[in-house]
Amino acid sequence: MSMDIKGGSTMNGELIALIDGEMGTGKKGGMMLGTGITDIYAVDKMLAMVETLQTHPMLRQHITKVTFVSKLSKKPKVPYVHPHIGSKEDGSMNLGGSIIWFDLILSVEISKDMVIDVENKEEEE
Repeated sequence: MSMDIKGGSTMNGELIALIDGEMGTGKKGGMMLGTGITDIYAVDKMLAMVETLQTHPMLRQHITKVTFVSKLSKKPKVPYVHPHIGSKEDGSMNLGGSIIWFDLILSVEISKDMVIDVENKEEEE
């Protein structure tokens, strides 16, 4: 797992989690989730959400990256454009009838090689 953190942005409401995944043989997909997180410095809450997604029975086998962004109503110097979502020429997108920009807060790459084993093994006597 690797992380990139950026802070210092003006935020409007809760952070959004952009979830990237692979569905079978090279098909990429994704989704946007509300997080309930309103503090851009609440890295512990963001990582807890990543962990929850990694242990989800259906999603865990597909997730490759989780990116947390804040929504901005005014264009920042350098808006964050998520590779799988795209944007308009100025970096904005139309979301729920409003024009918004994203500011990158935290990005977590999820390695498929990582194995979390929570089995309790008893030693044989």
